Amino acid sequence: MNIFFIVNPVAGKGKSKDLIPFIESACKENKVNYKIEISNGEGSVKHLAKQAVSEGYKKVIAVGGDGTINEVVNGIVGYDAALGIIPGGSGNDFLRSISNNSDPLNAIQDVIHGTISKIDLGLCNNRYFINVGSVGIDAEVVIRTETTKKIFSGSLAYIAAALYTIFTYKGWNLRIDIDNHIIQGKTLLTAVANGKYYGGGIMPAPKAKIDDGYYDLCHISHMSKLKMFSVFPKYIKGTHSNIKEVTFIKGKQINITCDTPFAINLDGEIMIDTKADFSIIHQGIDVIFPKSK
Repeated sequence: MNIFFIVNPVAGKGKSKDLIPFIESACKENKVNYKIEISNGEGSVKHLAKQAVSEGYKKVIAVGGDGTINEVVNGIVGYDAALGIIPGGSGNDFLRSISNNSDPLNAIQDVIHGTISKIDLGLCNNRYFINVGSVGIDAEVVIRTETTKKIFSGSLAYIAAALYTIFTYKGWNLRIDIDNHIIQGKTLLTAVANGKYYGGGIMPAPKAKIDDGYYDLCHISHMSKLKMFSVFPKYIKGTHSNIKEVTFIKGKQINITCDTPFAINLDGEIMIDTKADFSIIHQGIDVIFPKSK
Protein backbone atom coordinates (compact mmCIF):
# COMPACT_ATOMS: atom_id res chain seq x y z
CA MET A 1 0.00 0.00 0.00
CA ASN A 2 1.41 3.39 -1.03
CA ILE A 3 0.07 6.55 0.64
CA PHE A 4 1.15 10.15 0.00
CA PHE A 5 0.26 12.65 2.75
CA ILE A 6 0.12 16.38 1.98
CA VAL A 7 0.18 18.49 5.15
CA ASN A 8 -0.93 22.13 5.08
CA PRO A 9 1.00 23.64 8.03
CA VAL A 10 -1.18 26.74 8.30
CA ALA A 11 -4.54 24.90 8.35
CA GLY A 12 -6.37 25.03 11.67
CA LYS A 13 -3.83 27.46 13.15
CA GLY A 14 -1.05 24.90 12.74
CA LYS A 15 -2.72 21.79 14.17
CA SER A 16 -2.31 19.85 10.91
CA LYS A 17 1.47 19.83 11.34
CA ASP A 18 1.06 18.43 14.86
CA LEU A 19 -0.49 15.29 13.34
CA ILE A 20 2.70 14.22 11.54
CA PRO A 21 4.08 12.05 14.39
CA PHE A 22 0.74 10.22 14.65
CA ILE A 23 0.65 9.65 10.87
CA GLU A 24 4.19 8.26 10.93
CA SER A 25 3.41 5.97 13.86
CA ALA A 26 0.23 4.57 12.26
CA CYS A 27 1.96 3.96 8.92
CA LYS A 28 4.88 2.15 10.53
CA GLU A 29 2.55 0.06 12.69
CA ASN A 30 0.55 -0.99 9.61
CA LYS A 31 3.66 -1.48 7.42
CA VAL A 32 2.53 1.19 4.96
CA ASN A 33 4.86 2.60 2.32
CA TYR A 34 4.29 6.31 2.84
CA LYS A 35 5.59 9.76 2.08
CA ILE A 36 4.80 13.00 3.90
CA GLU A 37 5.25 16.40 2.27
CA ILE A 38 4.51 19.82 3.78
CA SER A 39 3.04 22.50 1.52
CA ASN A 40 4.69 25.91 1.45
CA GLY A 41 2.34 28.40 -0.14
CA GLU A 42 -0.46 29.00 -2.62
CA GLY A 43 -0.61 26.30 -5.28
CA SER A 44 1.87 24.09 -3.45
CA VAL A 45 -0.74 21.51 -2.41
CA LYS A 46 -1.92 21.02 -5.99
CA HIS A 47 1.68 20.69 -7.17
CA LEU A 48 2.41 18.06 -4.50
CA ALA A 49 -0.76 16.15 -5.44
CA LYS A 50 0.41 16.02 -9.06
CA GLN A 51 3.81 14.84 -7.83
CA ALA A 52 2.12 12.08 -5.82
CA VAL A 53 0.24 10.62 -8.78
CA SER A 54 3.27 10.95 -11.06
CA GLU A 55 5.21 8.84 -8.54
CA GLY A 56 2.50 6.18 -8.62
CA TYR A 57 0.81 6.73 -5.26
CA LYS A 58 -2.75 5.38 -5.23
CA LYS A 59 -3.92 7.24 -2.11
CA VAL A 60 -3.32 10.98 -1.78
CA ILE A 61 -4.28 12.38 1.60
CA ALA A 62 -5.20 16.00 2.34
CA VAL A 63 -4.15 16.88 5.90
CA GLY A 64 -5.87 20.21 6.43
CA GLY A 65 -9.21 21.88 5.76
CA ASP A 66 -11.58 22.21 2.83
CA GLY A 67 -9.20 24.46 0.89
CA THR A 68 -6.47 21.83 1.15
CA ILE A 69 -8.91 19.17 -0.04
CA ASN A 70 -9.87 21.34 -3.02
CA GLU A 71 -6.26 21.69 -4.14
CA VAL A 72 -5.65 17.95 -3.82
CA VAL A 73 -8.78 17.27 -5.89
CA ASN A 74 -7.53 19.58 -8.63
CA GLY A 75 -4.19 17.79 -8.58
CA ILE A 76 -5.40 14.19 -8.84
CA VAL A 77 -8.45 14.44 -11.13
CA GLY A 78 -8.01 12.18 -14.13
CA TYR A 79 -5.51 9.90 -12.44
CA ASP A 80 -5.91 6.47 -10.84
CA ALA A 81 -5.73 7.78 -7.28
CA ALA A 82 -8.15 8.17 -4.37
CA LEU A 83 -8.61 11.22 -2.16
CA GLY A 84 -8.28 10.74 1.59
CA ILE A 85 -8.98 13.29 4.30
CA ILE A 86 -7.43 13.90 7.72
CA PRO A 87 -9.18 16.95 9.20
CA GLY A 88 -6.94 19.75 10.33
CA GLY A 89 -8.72 22.89 9.18
CA SER A 90 -11.16 25.28 10.79
CA GLY A 91 -14.34 23.96 9.17
CA ASN A 92 -13.72 20.44 7.85
CA ASP A 93 -17.14 20.54 6.20
CA PHE A 94 -16.77 18.01 3.41
CA LEU A 95 -15.71 15.31 5.87
CA ARG A 96 -19.20 15.51 7.41
CA SER A 97 -20.62 14.12 4.15
CA ILE A 98 -18.53 10.94 4.35
CA SER A 99 -17.98 10.37 8.07
CA ASN A 100 -19.70 10.93 11.41
CA ASN A 101 -16.34 11.18 13.18
CA SER A 102 -14.17 14.29 12.95
CA ASP A 103 -11.35 12.99 15.17
CA PRO A 104 -8.13 13.27 13.11
CA LEU A 105 -6.60 10.26 14.87
CA ASN A 106 -9.53 8.11 13.74
CA ALA A 107 -9.22 9.62 10.26
CA ILE A 108 -5.60 8.44 10.07
CA GLN A 109 -6.82 4.87 10.54
CA ASP A 110 -9.63 5.46 8.04
CA VAL A 111 -7.29 6.48 5.21
CA ILE A 112 -5.18 3.36 5.85
CA HIS A 113 -7.98 0.81 6.30
CA GLY A 114 -11.01 2.51 4.67
CA THR A 115 -12.91 1.58 1.54
CA ILE A 116 -12.81 3.49 -1.74
CA SER A 117 -16.06 4.70 -3.35
CA LYS A 118 -16.81 7.02 -6.25
CA ILE A 119 -18.61 10.32 -5.64
CA ASP A 120 -19.74 13.17 -7.87
CA LEU A 121 -17.30 15.88 -8.85
CA GLY A 122 -18.17 19.51 -9.46
CA LEU A 123 -16.65 21.69 -12.16
CA CYS A 124 -16.93 25.47 -12.39
CA ASN A 125 -15.03 27.64 -14.87
CA ASN A 126 -12.41 24.90 -15.37
CA ARG A 127 -11.82 24.40 -11.62
CA TYR A 128 -12.96 21.24 -9.85
CA PHE A 129 -14.65 21.10 -6.45
CA ILE A 130 -16.40 18.41 -4.42
CA ASN A 131 -18.42 20.22 -1.77
CA VAL A 132 -20.23 23.55 -2.31
CA GLY A 133 -19.94 26.44 -4.73
CA SER A 134 -21.70 29.73 -4.09
CA VAL A 135 -22.12 33.31 -5.28
CA GLY A 136 -23.59 36.39 -3.67
CA ILE A 137 -23.31 37.45 -0.05
CA ASP A 138 -22.05 33.99 0.76
CA ALA A 139 -18.92 34.32 -1.37
CA GLU A 140 -18.34 37.78 0.09
CA VAL A 141 -18.54 36.21 3.56
CA VAL A 142 -15.89 33.64 2.59
CA ILE A 143 -13.55 36.51 1.71
CA ARG A 144 -14.20 38.12 5.11
CA THR A 145 -13.80 34.78 6.88
CA GLU A 146 -10.11 34.75 5.94
CA THR A 147 -9.78 37.56 8.47
CA THR A 148 -12.24 36.41 11.15
CA LYS A 149 -10.91 32.83 11.34
CA LYS A 150 -7.68 34.24 12.72
CA ILE A 151 -9.74 35.13 15.78
CA PHE A 152 -12.58 32.57 15.85
CA SER A 153 -12.83 28.91 14.82
CA GLY A 154 -15.43 26.90 12.87
CA SER A 155 -18.89 28.41 12.48
CA LEU A 156 -18.07 31.36 14.78
CA ALA A 157 -15.60 32.69 12.22
CA TYR A 158 -18.27 32.39 9.52
CA ILE A 159 -20.95 34.05 11.67
CA ALA A 160 -18.68 36.98 12.56
CA ALA A 161 -17.85 37.51 8.89
CA ALA A 162 -21.52 37.22 7.93
CA LEU A 163 -22.66 39.83 10.43
CA TYR A 164 -20.16 42.31 9.03
CA THR A 165 -21.04 41.53 5.42
CA ILE A 166 -24.80 41.87 5.98
CA PHE A 167 -24.33 45.57 6.73
CA THR A 168 -22.29 46.23 3.57
CA TYR A 169 -23.73 43.86 0.94
CA LYS A 170 -25.80 45.49 -1.83
CA GLY A 171 -26.72 42.44 -3.90
CA TRP A 172 -25.97 41.26 -7.44
CA ASN A 173 -28.34 41.22 -10.41
CA LEU A 174 -27.82 37.67 -11.62
CA ARG A 175 -29.22 35.49 -14.38
CA ILE A 176 -29.25 31.84 -13.32
CA ASP A 177 -29.98 29.04 -15.79
CA ILE A 178 -30.56 25.62 -14.18
CA ASP A 179 -31.04 23.06 -16.97
CA ASN A 180 -33.00 25.74 -18.93
CA HIS A 181 -35.02 26.88 -15.89
CA ILE A 182 -34.33 30.61 -15.51
CA ILE A 183 -34.11 32.64 -12.30
CA GLN A 184 -33.32 36.32 -12.75
CA GLY A 185 -33.07 39.31 -10.44
CA LYS A 186 -31.33 40.78 -7.45
CA THR A 187 -29.79 37.96 -5.44
CA LEU A 188 -28.83 37.54 -1.82
CA LEU A 189 -27.02 34.25 -2.47
CA THR A 190 -27.04 31.13 -4.59
CA ALA A 191 -25.44 27.95 -3.26
CA VAL A 192 -24.66 25.06 -5.62
CA ALA A 193 -24.34 22.03 -3.36
CA ASN A 194 -22.81 18.62 -3.92
CA GLY A 195 -22.14 18.08 -0.20
CA LYS A 196 -24.50 19.08 2.61
CA TYR A 197 -22.31 21.31 4.77
CA TYR A 198 -20.06 24.32 4.43
CA GLY A 199 -18.99 27.41 6.36
CA GLY A 200 -18.36 25.44 9.56
CA GLY A 201 -21.48 23.25 9.55
CA ILE A 202 -24.02 25.41 7.70
CA MET A 203 -26.60 23.48 5.63
CA PRO A 204 -27.59 25.36 2.45
CA ALA A 205 -29.25 22.31 0.85
CA PRO A 206 -30.09 19.65 3.46
CA LYS A 207 -31.16 17.09 0.82
CA ALA A 208 -27.92 17.25 -1.17
CA LYS A 209 -26.22 13.93 -1.92
CA ILE A 210 -22.65 13.45 -3.10
CA ASP A 211 -23.44 10.51 -5.38
CA ASP A 212 -26.80 11.20 -7.09
CA GLY A 213 -25.47 12.93 -10.21
CA TYR A 214 -27.15 16.27 -9.40
CA TYR A 215 -26.43 19.57 -7.74
CA ASP A 216 -28.91 20.84 -5.16
CA LEU A 217 -29.24 24.57 -5.75
CA CYS A 218 -30.48 26.95 -3.05
CA HIS A 219 -31.34 30.42 -4.35
CA ILE A 220 -32.28 33.26 -2.00
CA SER A 221 -33.62 36.48 -3.48
CA HIS A 222 -32.50 39.80 -2.06
CA MET A 223 -34.28 41.01 1.08
CA SER A 224 -34.09 43.75 3.68
CA LYS A 225 -31.18 43.72 6.12
CA LEU A 226 -33.68 43.30 8.96
CA LYS A 227 -35.07 40.13 7.39
CA MET A 228 -31.55 38.83 6.73
CA PHE A 229 -31.00 38.65 10.47
CA SER A 230 -34.08 36.45 10.92
CA VAL A 231 -33.26 34.24 7.91
CA PHE A 232 -29.59 33.72 8.67
CA PRO A 233 -30.06 31.45 11.75
CA LYS A 234 -32.46 29.25 9.76
CA TYR A 235 -29.99 29.05 6.88
CA ILE A 236 -27.30 27.87 9.29
CA LYS A 237 -29.52 25.06 10.61
CA GLY A 238 -30.92 24.08 7.20
CA THR A 239 -34.48 25.03 8.20
CA HIS A 240 -34.98 27.79 5.61
CA SER A 241 -37.19 25.91 3.13
CA ASN A 242 -40.42 27.74 4.04
CA ILE A 243 -39.07 31.25 3.49
CA LYS A 244 -40.72 32.86 0.44
CA GLU A 245 -37.47 34.22 -0.98
CA VAL A 246 -35.89 30.73 -0.98
CA THR A 247 -35.98 28.40 -3.99
CA PHE A 248 -34.59 24.85 -4.10
CA ILE A 249 -34.01 23.08 -7.40
CA LYS A 250 -31.91 20.15 -8.63
CA GLY A 251 -29.79 20.45 -11.75
CA LYS A 252 -26.82 19.14 -13.69
CA GLN A 253 -25.84 22.25 -15.64
CA ILE A 254 -26.02 25.65 -13.94
CA ASN A 255 -24.91 28.89 -15.61
CA ILE A 256 -24.78 32.12 -13.61
CA THR A 257 -24.02 35.43 -15.32
CA CYS A 258 -23.74 39.09 -14.32
CA ASP A 259 -22.85 42.33 -16.10
CA THR A 260 -20.07 43.02 -13.60
CA PRO A 261 -17.45 40.68 -12.05
CA PHE A 262 -18.57 38.87 -8.89
CA ALA A 263 -16.98 36.55 -6.34
CA ILE A 264 -17.39 32.78 -6.78
CA ASN A 265 -16.71 30.48 -3.83
CA LEU A 266 -15.61 26.90 -4.55
CA ASP A 267 -14.93 24.87 -1.40
CA GLY A 268 -13.75 28.04 0.32
CA GLU A 269 -11.51 29.12 -2.56
CA ILE A 270 -12.43 32.38 -4.32
CA MET A 271 -12.33 33.36 -7.99
CA ILE A 272 -13.67 36.53 -9.64
CA ASP A 273 -15.52 36.45 -12.97
CA THR A 274 -18.64 37.66 -14.80
CA LYS A 275 -19.90 34.09 -15.15
CA ALA A 276 -19.97 30.84 -13.20
CA ASP A 277 -20.58 27.77 -15.35
CA PHE A 278 -21.24 24.69 -13.21
CA SER A 279 -21.41 21.11 -14.47
CA ILE A 280 -21.53 17.86 -12.51
CA ILE A 281 -19.39 14.81 -13.27
CA HIS A 282 -21.22 11.76 -11.95
CA GLN A 283 -18.88 9.40 -10.06
CA GLY A 284 -16.00 11.65 -11.09
CA ILE A 285 -13.56 10.97 -8.25
CA ASP A 286 -12.55 8.17 -5.87
CA VAL A 287 -12.73 8.97 -2.16
CA ILE A 288 -11.63 6.94 0.86
CA PHE A 289 -14.53 6.33 3.28
CA PRO A 290 -14.35 4.90 6.81
CA LYS A 291 -14.51 1.10 6.67
CA SER A 292 -17.84 1.10 8.53
CA LYS A 293 -19.57 3.02 5.67
